[in-house]
Amino acid sequence: MTMAVSKPSMKSLVAYRQIRDRILNGTKLPGTRLILQDLENELNIGKGPIREALMRLDKSGLVKNIPYKGAVVATPPQQNELFHIFDLRVDLEIKLALEAMDKLNETDFAVLDTLNKRMHDFDEDYYQLDRQFHSIINEASGFSLLCNIAEKMIFSVETFLNPYPQGKENKERFNREHSQILEALRDKDPEKLKKNLASNIQGGLDIIKETYGRLTGTKV
Repeated sequence: MTMAVSKPSMKSLVAYRQIRDRILNGTKLPGTRLILQDLENELNIGKGPIREALMRLDKSGLVKNIPYKGAVVATPPQQNELFHIFDLRVDLEIKLALEAMDKLNETDFAVLDTLNKRMHDFDEDYYQLDRQFHSIINEASGFSLLCNIAEKMIFSVETFLNPYPQGKENKERFNREHSQILEALRDKDPEKLKKNLASNIQGGLDIIKETYGRLTGTKV
């Protein structure tokens, strides 16, 4: 006999996405307590769906449930751990993108083109668009478990990047690489794809090193 697996309600999914985006865009900083009553008033969603959302966010690594304190926004990884995350992310996302190369369809490319255009317009939700861009490529691989791992790594990095506004020069670099990634996927050019995807992800690490340097007054 198989047990039915309960699916999250629509309201809990809405709550999850709204709380997640507030964490990732820096509205709710690391260490912030996520109080049910406050979230209920803020989101206009009941406590039950919000509890479900917080449990899901805990599994994603964005929220930590602390005994006698409740849910708090998780602290980003330490400096050396972030560096290792980028190494792993390059290797994993290249594998996923190579798998996705023959599976992306015209609908996928249309969405990727739209995201790419909005990033070229320097949309205020730039990093959210960047996350969606990478997620669509990853998910086209069909490897759901590896996609979840990649998503968790992206979240851990984005919580660090978003509180510190990035310059136009960095975004212009990312935009060039996104266009090259799309071109490589369309042309089914694995070497071009690997080169530009690795450079694009490495660019995030370069920003983190620069940010650590500014915050600490040292060269990282």
